[in-house]
Amino acid sequence: MAQSTGSAREQARRLQQQQERRQKTQSLLLRVGVVVLALVVVVGLTIWVMTRGGGGNYTEGEAPAAANEQGGIVLTSSSELAEGDNLGQIDAEDPGEAETVGAGDLPPGVEPREEGEPPHVIIYTDAGCPHCGQLESAYHSMFAEWLDAGAITLEYRSLSFVAPPYSQRTANAFACMAEEAPEHYQSYLGTVTAARADGSTEYSNDELAELAQQNYGADISNCVSDGTYRAFAEYTTNLASQNGISGTPTIFVDDTAVEQPMNVGEVILEAVGEYQEESGEQVLDEVEEDLGETAPEGESDQTEAEDESGTDDDGDQ
Repeated sequence: MAQSTGSAREQARRLQQQQERRQKTQSLLLRVGVVVLALVVVVGLTIWVMTRGGGGNYTEGEAPAAANEQGGIVLTSSSELAEGDNLGQIDAEDPGEAETVGAGDLPPGVEPREEGEPPHVIIYTDAGCPHCGQLESAYHSMFAEWLDAGAITLEYRSLSFVAPPYSQRTANAFACMAEEAPEHYQSYLGTVTAARADGSTEYSNDELAELAQQNYGADISNCVSDGTYRAFAEYTTNLASQNGISGTPTIFVDDTAVEQPMNVGEVILEAVGEYQEESGEQVLDEVEEDLGETAPEGESDQTEAEDESGTDDDGDQ
């Protein structure tokens, strides 16, 4: 009888030990599961934020085919882009063979007009910059007319000085349009940039893609959400800074810096007049046409680049 009692106690002790081991295992698995779930949430949030356009470290990536070495995209008409420099994969922090200049020198590509060639206009622009928005509001349609008349060629170098990451996202969207639907690049850039004239309008990534689809029938949604050309936007911005560009809009007509951006029309028409006289080709019927009121006076967002550099971007709205 004593032996049977001892055997029962031993069996009970073993069952208790097994139960304790099972509880420890379940507790360990629960803790591991919590950690794994937390990691999944963190990774998921990171991916969500990056694909939403609100963050991410974009230093290496593709450049659009139409881009030149300074990150510019050149229009030969309102619907045609010049051939690019086949940059391929770029490193925003190491532009490699791209030319840079010293203080006081003109940026690369800013050169005197070649004989027989129309004036070349270079605009350093930023879709987060209110003065850039005012410039496009005033001149966008005229730029298109002058382009289509063969009076000028126009190059945009899209920067992210004033309101990153919004400026980066819009520069990416412009590059997406240049790649996917180049015939709409000038119109799309002008529309998005002009919306910022009020100093507050910001499009989410979804809205940037929707605008391209609804207005132009262009599907750039994946390119926008993936940030395909965000590194390219940084590349262009870094080169501009190295070349002494400190604010937007900064404009050159051939090798002439436009001191008052809102007076760019007068500078362009003067250059067109010289081109017509030299070439004997009448590209504009009336060079001294009335440009209308283009107030406010020309300014650039040099101080705003510092004031708004920490602007938060909430991505999709």
